[in-house]
Parts: sequence; C-alpha cells; structure tokens
Amino acid sequence: MDQRPNKSRRVWLLRAVTVAGAAATAAVLPVREAYAQKASKEAMKYQDKPGPNNQTCDGCTYFQVPNKCGIVEGDIAPKGWCVAWNKKG
Repeated sequence: MDQRPNKSRRVWLLRAVTVAGAAATAAVLPVREAYAQKASKEAMKYQDKPGPNNQTCDGCTYFQVPNKCGIVEGDIAPKGWCVAWNKKG
C-alpha cells in the first residue's frame, strides 16, 4: 500500500489545525488603535523664525495647514523651524 496519500493528508490536517488555531487566537486578542506621540517643542528645538538656509515649517514634509506639525505638538508658525525639518519632496 502506498503511504504517500497518508503523508499528504497528515500535512494538510496539520496546516488546517494551525490556521484554525491562529484564527482563534486572533479573535481573542484585543485590538487597540495606535496613536503616534508628538515631541515637545523644546525637544525638537522649535523656533518661531526660519532655520538655516531659510528653512521654514511650510516648506517641510510634516507641515499640516494651517499651523500644525505631524511631529511637533501644539500650534506652530508656518515660518518657524525645528531640527526635524525635511524638505517637501
């Protein structure tokens, strides 16, 4: 008698049990939304005036109109600057 069908059946059953176990585990684990924490103005050395080479917040990737930043907490000046400045690209 050929043992091959039993072996592939065993492999299929093992995979099915593994998938079922993973699905059951995923259904039980709590899911929480992750929120990015912004850095303080002090930590980012934020200033209300342009930085080197006339770099300003409104020319940065992280700038959010009209006066927010994706990295620095609180309101910022569009013509301000911090060490995280990254040219819009």
